[in-house]
Amino acid sequence: MEKIREKAKKLICDKEVYIFSIITIVFFGVFCMLQYAPDTYSVFTTSLKKTVLHFFSCGRFITGIAVYFSMRILNLGNQETYLLSYGFALICTVISLYRLNQLVKKEVKNSIVCILISTLIIINPFSLELYIYIEKGIMMFSVLLCVLAVEQMDKFFNGNKKSILVALFFMLIASCCYQGTVGFFVAISLIYIIKYSKKIKDFIKNNVIVALIYGIPSLINFLLVRFVYTNERVKGEMIFSKSVSKIIEGTERMCVETYNLLPKYIFIIAIVIVCLIILYKIIRHTNKIHKKILKLLEVFYILFVTWTVTVAPQLLQDTNSIWFVARSSYSMATVIGLLILYLFMKFNINRIEEKFVIIALTLFLIVQYSNFMRYAIDNYIGNYMDKTVSLEINRMIQEYEERTENKVDSISIYKDSAMQYVYPQLKASGDINVKAYTADWCITGILKLYTNRELKVVENDLSKKEQFLQKNWDCFSEEQVVFENNVLHLCVF
Repeated sequence: MEKIREKAKKLICDKEVYIFSIITIVFFGVFCMLQYAPDTYSVFTTSLKKTVLHFFSCGRFITGIAVYFSMRILNLGNQETYLLSYGFALICTVISLYRLNQLVKKEVKNSIVCILISTLIIINPFSLELYIYIEKGIMMFSVLLCVLAVEQMDKFFNGNKKSILVALFFMLIASCCYQGTVGFFVAISLIYIIKYSKKIKDFIKNNVIVALIYGIPSLINFLLVRFVYTNERVKGEMIFSKSVSKIIEGTERMCVETYNLLPKYIFIIAIVIVCLIILYKIIRHTNKIHKKILKLLEVFYILFVTWTVTVAPQLLQDTNSIWFVARSSYSMATVIGLLILYLFMKFNINRIEEKFVIIALTLFLIVQYSNFMRYAIDNYIGNYMDKTVSLEINRMIQEYEERTENKVDSISIYKDSAMQYVYPQLKASGDINVKAYTADWCITGILKLYTNRELKVVENDLSKKEQFLQKNWDCFSEEQVVFENNVLHLCVF
């Protein structure tokens, strides 16, 4: 008990806890008010049983349990459930930053550089999407578990053999939280594989160990999804050539375009610059040829394996379900921070070089922050526009019911000639900031949330479908709503 008190007191007095708390609030404090992703409307309006089973079918068992705990055990409403998830996400982010920083400090002497590296790895350019969804708390919990697993690997490499079992347990839980972040464990572990591999034999053995700790939980999760819960993403047809083609295209969107979350080319340029600095250090400060080659191979190893663990889960899905987005590419976005950590771990860095790194990383994070804020603000704007459309539709339904005494209980959904997935002038990336009125399941969800109406989806009327296809709206119009007896015919634009 006394040791626990001492650790708690030390933690409370540690200024780095407050620094990382401030950093977390700066980047993600904007989400303190309830915000929606399309999936959120479904979670808030679908039966609890169906929601839990959906998460279970995706292999996200911890998420399903968390939703059940919040909405059934604690009996929290939508607003309270959101705030609980959001608060938990902040806590997990702060702890992840702090614990990773403790590891980084063993390799980097400059405390400011340590903080910047830790921030760039955890709050990387793709971390924004982890905060977009209602299950943001569990998504960030999976990141924290990966950091804790890396801590255990560090202990294992230092002789504590039992730590491997703890790391395996952490990764199993992380896989059941969100599969898109578990490659993060491998990415960070690469630094320690390099550090503790003095011989080729050690390198091979350490790679196998890390691969097993990552692979066994992932395999268990995959088998449960494929054979127990029969998720559609792993039940469809896998066409290898088309899958490879989609992975090449996805890699370009990920590394060159960064899903529009950063200015085009800035991510790949940053990687190239860091690699050139490392190359300069290798040429200038490494004498023997075989050591130069070895260090070059280590850099390639970090880049290649980080990319591999990011894209590998995509190959396990059927070809049509391969979909590169920021949340599932989280591991790849850590590579800049990893390369800088490798730079400081392997070479002597003078004060001028340290200042350059500090300025460069600070500027990069400022650019990242400004883009985060643009997307976050546009998210709230898009939510408001979705709500406005929903309330306008509800007004029209009420007027129709009062005028005709018909009770509207069904909906048929159509599209105009040029369907827009994002409201004009709003920034979007993958699934971030898409309109709620893009998918049938989401439309019924948002209408239920704002109108309290359970509308049954029915088939299109072919004549109305042809008429709507002749139109092209840029904003909501009453012409998009047609009533026929008990059916609402809605054309989305």
